[in-house]
Amino acid sequence: MCLDHDPPLRAPDESGQHLYDLPRIRQEIADRVAWASAYEQSHLPRYDKTGVVDDYFTANSARFLAQHKTCRIGIVDEHGEQHSTEEAEQ
Repeated sequence: MCLDHDPPLRAPDESGQHLYDLPRIRQEIADRVAWASAYEQSHLPRYDKTGVVDDYFTANSARFLAQHKTCRIGIVDEHGEQHSTEEAEQ
């Protein structure tokens, strides 16, 4: 979700479905400049730093990150629980 909107703006499409997806989502946020650039240059719904990928969730993350390049980003699950964007949870 974008924390710079009031109220925070949730991504319209999910970036994952399980807690084990959190490390990947965190890495996508950490690499947001690269993902935003890949999205903007390709204009494709599915892509990575080298070309087309099959990962539906990563494509959703990249699209949202491209739309919120300079915003503070948070991770929230379907139950409304927030998760850290930078550190592994115990």
